Amino acid sequence: MDYKQHIKNLLIKEKHSIMYTNKNKSSVALVDILEDEMLSFDYNATNDITYIFDLFDVLVVMLNSNQGLKQQLSNRFTYIHNAIKTHLHAYQEENNKQQLSRYRILKNIMHKMENTMLILYLDNPVNYDPNNEEFIYYIIFKQKYINFLVKACEKFPHIVNSVDTNGVPLVEKVLEAYLDSLDIYLSKENLGPIDDLIYYDKVLKVMFSNDKLKIDEGTKKIMLEKVKNFASSKKFTSNRLKEKLSFFINNVSNTIMGYEEPNTLEYLSYKYEIHDKFKEAHNLEASTIYIKNRNIGEATTKRKIYTFDGEGAKELDDGLSIIYEDGIFHLGVHIADPGSYIPENSILMDEAIRRTTSLYMGDYCIPLYPFNLSGDTMSLNKGKTTYCMSYYFDIDAVSGDLLNFEVKNEICEIAGNLTYDYFDECVDRGVDDPEFFETLMNLTIVSEILKKVYKEDFVYQSFHNDKNKSLSRSVVESAMIYTNYNIAKYFDERELPFIYRCHNINDMDINLLSSLQEKLKQKDNNTQMIKEIEMMKNLFPRAFYTSKNSGHYGLGIDYYSHVTSPLRRLADNIANMCIKKFMFQEFTEDDKKRMAELIDEISETINSKRNSVDDYEMQYLRLKYPKKTEE
Repeated sequence: MDYKQHIKNLLIKEKHSIMYTNKNKSSVALVDILEDEMLSFDYNATNDITYIFDLFDVLVVMLNSNQGLKQQLSNRFTYIHNAIKTHLHAYQEENNKQQLSRYRILKNIMHKMENTMLILYLDNPVNYDPNNEEFIYYIIFKQKYINFLVKACEKFPHIVNSVDTNGVPLVEKVLEAYLDSLDIYLSKENLGPIDDLIYYDKVLKVMFSNDKLKIDEGTKKIMLEKVKNFASSKKFTSNRLKEKLSFFINNVSNTIMGYEEPNTLEYLSYKYEIHDKFKEAHNLEASTIYIKNRNIGEATTKRKIYTFDGEGAKELDDGLSIIYEDGIFHLGVHIADPGSYIPENSILMDEAIRRTTSLYMGDYCIPLYPFNLSGDTMSLNKGKTTYCMSYYFDIDAVSGDLLNFEVKNEICEIAGNLTYDYFDECVDRGVDDPEFFETLMNLTIVSEILKKVYKEDFVYQSFHNDKNKSLSRSVVESAMIYTNYNIAKYFDERELPFIYRCHNINDMDINLLSSLQEKLKQKDNNTQMIKEIEMMKNLFPRAFYTSKNSGHYGLGIDYYSHVTSPLRRLADNIANMCIKKFMFQEFTEDDKKRMAELIDEISETINSKRNSVDDYEMQYLRLKYPKKTEE
C-alpha cells in the first residue's frame, strides 16, 4: 500500500491519527487525494466522496504553522478549485436524483475548498478552530472585519453562498444577526448600542451588491418575510422608537430588494444618530451658561500657561506650564473643566452622553458641546480666565522620580495660544523672549523624563501616531499621557471608582503579531504587505473604557485613563466627575456605588458606538469630498 492510500484509509476510518504522521508528507498526500477525486468526478458515479469533507479540516490544522508548504501547495489549490468550478458549471438541471445528490455534495466540497483557501489566503491570523465552524462564519460573526468579507466575496463566492447544517443560507444568518442587533438598539428609550446594527447592515449591503453571490429569489422572499414578522412583533408607544423601527426595517428591506441607499448627509445623520445641530433647548441652556460665566473672576494661579495645538484648532482644552528650581521640574498640566460650567443633571450633559465625542471631518467639526461653550467659554483662549483642573507634578531632574503630585480645581489665565509649528520654529531658531524660550526648553527636556513611564508597542505606535511626529507634538503628547497615567494610578491604588482606558492582548495574539511583523520586514511585494498590515490591524485590539483597570498594553503601562480632552471626549468628563467627587469632597459608600454604576453605563455607551462613529466619518468624507476619498 502506497503512502497516499494509507492516508486515505486513515482519513476514512481514523482521521485523528493523521495528526501523528509526517505533517509535510501527509499534507501533500491529502492534496493528491483531493486532486484525484476532483479530476475524476462524474455525476453518474456512485462512489462515496463525502469523506473529503473531513480532509479539509485535517489539512487546515496541518498547514496552520507551515508557511513554506502553504506557498508550495497554493498553485495546486487554485488548479483543483478551477476543476471543481468546471464540474459545477457543467451540471444540467434534470429530474435525476442521483445527479442532484452528487451536485449537492460537490457544492459542499466547493464550500469546504473555498473555506480552506480563504484561511490560507488570509494566513489564518486568528485563533480559529476548523472543527467548530467554517472560517467564513468566524470572519463575519466573531472577527467582524468587513474587509475580509469583501475579499471573500470577490475570490470565494461559493463559500459566501453556503448554507449551514440545517440548510439555512449564510445571508439569512446575517439578517438574523441584523434583527437581533436592531432589537437591542430599540430596547432603550434613548436607544441602545448601534455598532452591531451598523456592522450587519454593511455586511448585508456587501453581500447583496456582489453579482457573484447570486442570492436567489426564494431566499429573498424568506428574508423579507422574516423582516415583516419582526416588525409586526414590535409594539412601541414612543414615537422615536416607532420611527427608528420603521427606518431600519425599510432600510434592510431595500437592501434585500436591491434598491440603492439614499446618498444625503441628512440620511447619514439619522441612520447613525449623529447630528451636527443642537436642539433649541440645548442652545438656550448653553446661552444661559455663556452669559452667566462671562466674568468668572481673577486667576487663582500665577503660572504662565500656554496651549499648543494644530493650525486652526478651535476647542483648546489643554495647556502647559513649567518652572525649574533647585533641580526640580514643577510641571503644570492645565485642563479645561466643563464640569464647573455644566451641571451633571443638565440636558447638555445628557446630550454629551448621547454624542460621546466630537467628530473632526476635514475642515468640519460636530462638537460634543455647543460651540459657544466648547470654543469660547470653556476653551483655554488667550486673554481670558477659565475654570481648569490643574495637575501639578514635581519631578526630580536627575532621577526622574515623581516627588509630589497634586490636583487643583482653579481659575487659569492663558498667556498664549500657540501652534505646534511655532513651538518647533522657536526651538530651532530661538525667540526674543528669554522666559518663553526657557519654558519651551524645559518642556522639551522634561518630556524625555515623562516618556520613561510608558513604552509604546511597535504595532500600536504604527496604527495610532504620525510617522514623522514633530518635537512639539511629542512634548505635548508625553505630558498628556503622563497625566492620564498618574491620575489612573491614584484611583486604582485607592480602589476608588474611576473610568479607565484599557488595552488588552493575549499571548497567542502577541505571538501572531510578532510573526506578522517579521514577515513584513522580509517582504518586497507591496500587495502582500498591505494584506498583512490589514491582518495586523484586525488582530490588534482597540482600547476600551471600563471601571475595572487592566492596564494598557499598547502604551506598556499598568494604569491609564483619559482626563486631558474634556471638550472633545465624554470619558474625560466622567473622569472629571470622579476627581471632584473623590478628591475634593466627602463621600459615602453609596456615592461610590452610584459612580461605579454610572461609569459602567457610560463605558458601555462609548464602547458600543465608536465603530459606527468611525464609519460615519468615513461615509461623510466620501459624500462630502468624493474626489479626495477616491484618491
